[in-house]
Amino acid sequence: MSIAYFAHELADPAVQKRVRMLRAGGGEIELLGFERRRFAGDAQAPAPHILGRTANGKLFARVFSVLAALPRAWRLRDVWGKADALLARNLEMLAIVTLLAAFTGSRRRIVYECLDIHRLMLSRGPVGVLMRAIERACLAHIALVITSSPAFDARYFRAVQNYRGETLVVENKVLALSGAARAQAVPAAGPPWTIAWCGVLRCRQSLRLLRRLADEHGELVRIELWGAPALDQIPDFHEVVAGSPRMRFNGAYKPEDLPAIYGAAHFVWAIDYYEAGGNSDWLLPNRLYEGLYFGAPPIAVTGVETARWLTRHGVGVVVDPPLHETLTGFLESCTPQRYGEIRAAAQNVDLQSVAVTLDFCRALLARLTRDEAA
Repeated sequence: MSIAYFAHELADPAVQKRVRMLRAGGGEIELLGFERRRFAGDAQAPAPHILGRTANGKLFARVFSVLAALPRAWRLRDVWGKADALLARNLEMLAIVTLLAAFTGSRRRIVYECLDIHRLMLSRGPVGVLMRAIERACLAHIALVITSSPAFDARYFRAVQNYRGETLVVENKVLALSGAARAQAVPAAGPPWTIAWCGVLRCRQSLRLLRRLADEHGELVRIELWGAPALDQIPDFHEVVAGSPRMRFNGAYKPEDLPAIYGAAHFVWAIDYYEAGGNSDWLLPNRLYEGLYFGAPPIAVTGVETARWLTRHGVGVVVDPPLHETLTGFLESCTPQRYGEIRAAAQNVDLQSVAVTLDFCRALLARLTRDEAA
């Protein structure tokens, strides 16, 4: 079975992860899409067909990039025209795929992969209205929506876009294709408590809160930051971190680094205010699953989907606002015995809840390429 995967950012780790999943499931993948600076130079497999270059967050520039990419995509119709399904990551790629299918009269299955709801898609202004209208027009031609959280389906596609088609929730779980036992180191239980914040670091409020926590309670907490700071959202990221001796930015990491990162962390920061009231409240982030897979309990705030997930599975720490006060109180009162109980719950979480297996990859490929619910 073959998939033509149209990706908004070819080297995005989430795109590469999906490619690995589909290939592990037995699929032949053709990767087409845009380059961006954010992950420039990262390894890409299979070799992609480049449709152009875009910039993170520059929506209007990306609209023109989509228009410019159409002739290039058309010339590659021998690449994508034979696929069993066309998988489009994000709205810009869905627009390209929908137009290509219309131009060619193709009846190939179109699958829309949407793992985040951009704030513009919820805007009441004219741009938001236009974007939702474009998406609704495209949704009329697809066979399936893939999203990463049940809240995206219920709170956006059903409630906002009135979508009534098929949806498949594929959570951002850790790839565990080998079936090998997960290594779980355990840091010494006691202050200073180490909090790891990993991934795309885009929440200014989280950074400020963690900085205040580190500065005011230096003997109580240490903050370890890993990944890619979104400097378009936090332009002074490096200055904020450098200004506190109890915060450290460790740079980018690879999947093989995760056991060491989470094995040295007491807690995982799974709080996000970047798009509060929408995407940030609805998402289930990678760090939730990564932390639990390697035994580190996440911290979430009451009322969001991540907190509901943790409560449902009986793991992690859920705190109420105001966060500085409640986090301080929790960390000050957390005894080694209490932490041992929290860590044990994280280490014993059901593997199927946090990891993608080979069987799941096979079922996912089958679901993308045919109508039956595999």
